[in-house]
Parts: sequence; C-alpha cells; structure tokens
Amino acid sequence: MKLTSQISSSAYSVLRYRFVLMFVLAGIFFVLNLLFRLSLQVMFPASLPLSFVMLPGLFWGAVNDFYTVFFILILPFLLFFLPGDRFLKSVAGRIYTLVILFVYSSLLVFNCFAEYFFWEEFSSRFNFIAVDYLIYTTEVIQNIVESYPLFWLFTAVFVLGFAITYLAWLFLRRRLAQAVPGSGFFARLGLLLCFYAAAAGSYFVFDPHDSSKNRFWNEYAKNGVYELFSAYLHNQLDYRVFYQTIDSALAFDIVQKDLVPNLAPALPGNSIVRKVYGKEQEERPNVVVVIIESLGSGKYLDDRPFLTSLEKQSLNFTNLRSTGTRTVRGLEAIMLSIPPTPGNSIVRRPDNHDFYSLATPFKDRGYSLDFIYGGIGFFDNMNDFFEGLGFNVNDKLDFAPENKTFSNAWGQCDGDSYAESIRLADLSYAQNKPFMQVILTTSNHRPFTFPENTVDMPQGTREAAVRYTDYAIEEYMKNARKKPWFENTVFVFMGDHPSSIAGKTEVPAKAYGIVGMIYSPKYVAPAQVDVLCSQIDLAPTLLNIIGFTYESPFFGKDVFTLTPESGRAWVSTYQLLGFVDKDYLVVLDPEKNAVLTKYSPETSTLEKEKAFIEKAIAYYQTAYDMFSQKMLKEQAVKEAAQ
Repeated sequence: MKLTSQISSSAYSVLRYRFVLMFVLAGIFFVLNLLFRLSLQVMFPASLPLSFVMLPGLFWGAVNDFYTVFFILILPFLLFFLPGDRFLKSVAGRIYTLVILFVYSSLLVFNCFAEYFFWEEFSSRFNFIAVDYLIYTTEVIQNIVESYPLFWLFTAVFVLGFAITYLAWLFLRRRLAQAVPGSGFFARLGLLLCFYAAAAGSYFVFDPHDSSKNRFWNEYAKNGVYELFSAYLHNQLDYRVFYQTIDSALAFDIVQKDLVPNLAPALPGNSIVRKVYGKEQEERPNVVVVIIESLGSGKYLDDRPFLTSLEKQSLNFTNLRSTGTRTVRGLEAIMLSIPPTPGNSIVRRPDNHDFYSLATPFKDRGYSLDFIYGGIGFFDNMNDFFEGLGFNVNDKLDFAPENKTFSNAWGQCDGDSYAESIRLADLSYAQNKPFMQVILTTSNHRPFTFPENTVDMPQGTREAAVRYTDYAIEEYMKNARKKPWFENTVFVFMGDHPSSIAGKTEVPAKAYGIVGMIYSPKYVAPAQVDVLCSQIDLAPTLLNIIGFTYESPFFGKDVFTLTPESGRAWVSTYQLLGFVDKDYLVVLDPEKNAVLTKYSPETSTLEKEKAFIEKAIAYYQTAYDMFSQKMLKEQAVKEAAQ
C-alpha cells in the first residue's frame, strides 16, 4: 500500500520526469538506428536498394530495436532512478543529467560510425570479429589509427552528440522545472527492479527475426549492439545441444565409408583414426607452408602477376574453399584437417595444445618446426596454439634486427617475414636438419601499407596491398632459389580466407574461394585441379605427395582421390555450418534447422537430399565429438592407430 500511494501521489512529479527521460533516450536510440539503416542504403545501393523491399527490413528492424532498447536502458535506469528527486532538480543534478545525455548520445553516434566501417569491410552487422577486435585492442587500435581520419570522426561524434543533447534538453528542462519532488527511494527501487525483470524477460523471449531470404536485408534489420553482445555470449556452442544430430554409430559409419575408399580402412567403432601408408623408401624434403592473409581466388587477378605465373608451374587448386572467414579458421583447417566446430576456432579455445596435426609426421622424423608471423602471436592465441603443436614460434618480437625494415599495425611486412624464413632455413640446413615452416603473412590487411619503392601503386588500398603481397612472394622465391636447400623444398601457398564474404545467402559458398597451390619442381608435376576441395584437404594431399606413412585423424582427403562427383567443401560462419558439393548446399543452424539449397533441382530426389543432409550432419557431429572427447590429441591418435 505504501509503494502504491507513493507512486500515485507523485504521478506528475519527478518520477514521471524520469520516465519521460527514459522515453527520450529510447527515442534517440530508435531514430539513430533508423537513420543508420537508411544511410546504409544510400552508401551501398547495390546490395540494399531504395525500394519497397526495404519496408519489411525497416519493420523488423524496429522490432529488433524495441527488444534491444531494454538492454540499452539498463544503465540509464540505474543512474536516474537511484538519485533523489531534489538532487535531479538541483544545479548539480542538471549537470549530471546533461553529462549522461551527452555520453549516451555520443556513444550511440560513435556506434553508428563503427557499424558503418564494419559493414564496409564485412557487409555485416557486428559479429564475432567485432568481439575479437574488442579483445585485442593494441593491434586493432593501431590499425584504426592508421586507417581512418580519427580527428574528423571524433569531431563529428562530439558535434552530433552535443546537438542531440541540446535538442533533448530543450524538451526535458521545462518538464523538470514543472516536476514536483515526492517519490520515495523504495518506490523507485521497486520500479527499477520491475524494469530489470522486463529486460531479463526480453532476453529469454527475443530472437532476432530474419525478414528476408536475402542475407543483406537480414543484416540490415538486425541491431548491431544486440548482435555484438550475442556474439560475445555465444563464442562456443555445444553441437549436440544446438544442432541437428543423428545416431553416433550412424554418423561415424557415414564418415568412415566416405573416407575409407580413399585411404586405409578405418578402425571399427566411433573413430576415424587410421593408418595411412606412404612410399617404402621415404624422402625428407623441406616444407614451407605460406598462409596468405585475405587472398581470395576471384579478385585482384591483375594485381598478382607472379602468383598467376607460379600457378602454371604448380599443382594449382582452382576450386578451393576456405572453411571460414577468419585467419584462425584457416589455421585450424590447414593444420588440423578438421571441419569447423561451431563458435570459436580451436586455435582460440582453451586446451588447444597437443593435437595431432599436419606437423606431427614431420616432428616424428626430427624436422625443425618454425612458425613465422610478422605480427605479435599473442593475437588470436596463435603462439600458444603453434607451441602446443611443437613449433618454435618466431613472431615480430623474435625477428633478427636486419629483418625489421617496415611495420604497421599488424606487424612486419611480408618481405621481413620471408627474410626471417630464409634465415631460419639456413640455420636448419647448416645443422643438417630438414625443416618445416608455417609462415603467416600480414601485409594484405588494412591499413594496406608496405615499404616504399616496392610497387608502383599508392599506399592504403587493397589493390596495392595485393600487388605488394605478390611482389614479396616473387622476391622470396628469387632469394630462395639461390639457396642449397631450395631444390629439396616443397612450397605451399594458400589463402587463409577471402578478403570478404559477401552474398545474398547467409553462407554464400562460392564466395569462400581462395588461392591454393603446391610448388616444387622436384616433387610436384604442374597440374590444374578443378575439383571442389577444401583447406582441410591440404594435410592428406601434401603428405601423400611427400610419401610419408602416418597415423591419420584427418577429415580431409587427398585431392587426387576426389572426382567431380565426390568433390565437396565445408564453409561456415561462427554459428552457421555449411556443406557443399556440385548439387547441394546445406546450412545447419543452432536452432536445429538444416536449410537445403538445390543447384540442380531437376536431378534432385528426396533420397539424395536426405543422404546429403545426413552426410553434412555426420561430418560436423563426428568432428565435434572427437574434438570434445580429446580423441584428436596426438597421444590418443597414436594409441588408437596401434
């Protein structure tokens, strides 16, 4: 009774002013989101045209904003409902209100700018990439400083934040002047708790609605703030809880039968571990795996003339797909030969050590293992991952002084990394030890800067960065050819992921195309491989070329065993798991749906569709089970293969 009387007696008091203030803050949020969506259409008309198609996107965008505003107002409710009425009416209280209004407005404006640049890069609202950027602030902040006109951006944020605050205060100050103190602390506390209960309820009830079959319009309708926090909370997902499953024995049987015709028989039971037999008399070639930042297969062809010429001298994969959209996904696929598990890459997860990997057969034969990265390997947990595989880690902090000629936000230029590669190869050769190196490049990444007088193009563009990437590889190969170890070395050049994954579907499978080739005049005959294949196929293909006998927990296949009918690839985002072949694309989502796209509907049958979906589920399910049950650890694999 006391709570009710306090609220009713102050119905037109400072308590009501507080609610008006919350509605003003919510209104600012709604208006800025509306203007942001419209600005996306103005700036990106090819993917978001101004037409009647935008209306469902605007409607569902407003719905998504409505639920998100509960989270946006959690802190303002606390800041305005705890202080007393008399404080809010005082001069100090007015200043307090103005400061909060300004900070709130400026943060929302800043978020709009941040989302715009994120969309420009990824054609998406905030996702896991944005979460990673918040975690690895040193590299990202330096990258932002080098890439964007920050003075003018912050000036615009300040001016717009001030203008919004001024207009909001013109509306609020008269109502504050008319408001009469009188609400009690416990009445306000009760209302605050009610609001928090409503916010908690919206979290459990709300599920962002897809307004279209077109991915761009779905991203348009989403709310970036909600997506950012959602990505943070769902960085790891239990496949068995969130995705479609089938009987474990059936899943392993499907995968075993898919792998067995191409390799030695798999062991019985829920495992794919098997023994793969190579040449009777093994050789010991050196191996250098160059993982090239953001080098897709279908773009900037005119800017990489050397790589184009090298393709003709190599085993060239013309239909190769990356498994994901991040470098850590590429590292995971290349090193572990495993389909992507939902959520974060294994590289970034706890307990990421001691896996049986591409490097294990080389380590077992006494090779020197070096991971070479021009950046700081703490980023994305890369140093920890490669050390756990048995590599000596050489990031920019370990480079020889003479190999530190140019750096930007992401680290030393590619030329420096290749110079370090040659230095370490010379050391191994002098010790009469074969070597395996994994080099991760950095230069084909924003801010797209590189040493002067290397390529005849202006700094700061993707095209120029690709040209420098190509130039650095050409110089690397020229210098390597002069070395006594060159003839006995196999070189792999492979993109980690394309520069952008853009398409109308949630998982545009064709957009995942990347560059990939294996070059070695001594060991590899030039050929063009047109069959659909995946990054996870590199390990078994490379080991077959070399002729090693080894234990295999690999989910990939030797590409020489693939046919146009059996070619397939895995493509994913953080939560969507795609499986594609020449006839179908199926996407598994965390709501236990399996969405099938038919490329050849005229030849499709229900039986084929069911078998394809089951095969996709089987691969993702068994990969998750073997990873989560630690069956992919090096010791476990070797014991299982005995």
